[in-house]
Amino acid sequence: TINAMAHDPLTGELLDPFGGRDDLRRGILRHTSERFVEDPLRVLRAMQFAARFDLRVAAETIELCATIEPEGLAPERVFGEWRKLIVDGTRPSRGLRFLRSSGWTIYYPELHALIGSEQDPDFHPEGDVWVHTLASMDAFAAERSGDEREDLVVGLAVLCHDFGKPPTSEIIDDHIRCF
Repeated sequence: TINAMAHDPLTGELLDPFGGRDDLRRGILRHTSERFVEDPLRVLRAMQFAARFDLRVAAETIELCATIEPEGLAPERVFGEWRKLIVDGTRPSRGLRFLRSSGWTIYYPELHALIGSEQDPDFHPEGDVWVHTLASMDAFAAERSGDEREDLVVGLAVLCHDFGKPPTSEIIDDHIRCF
């Protein structure tokens, strides 16, 4: 709805057929019609919009996204949406939480494996590897250098830094250890 508004430069009128102004004021990202499903890239666009503009995705939009599969997406288009999440996201955790709630983390197995992968609470009281990664991404976003290439490389490193934990974690002497 927020992407469906227009401003008439001749009259100064705001054209807002779907209530985008109210959604923007409330911080909600919502689809405008059932035709949303025609382009699976829209799921990733919702991910990066949620991250870039700190928006909550409406429940009905999440439900609709859960019915979409990423068939036929060009890798460069997918990368473009992930780049925006990493380089431009003010709260990348918002976009990643949306990805999880829509069921789309299954299409990113290394990311999906972080969910529920326990960490030793002595070293990570914040919770599982997923929660830690979300917090790490938000901390990264708050400290970007401003150099897009560097921020992309560092952001990808932060996103991927614990991908090895789920397959290598073991409990040894009552502590969770990763090898």
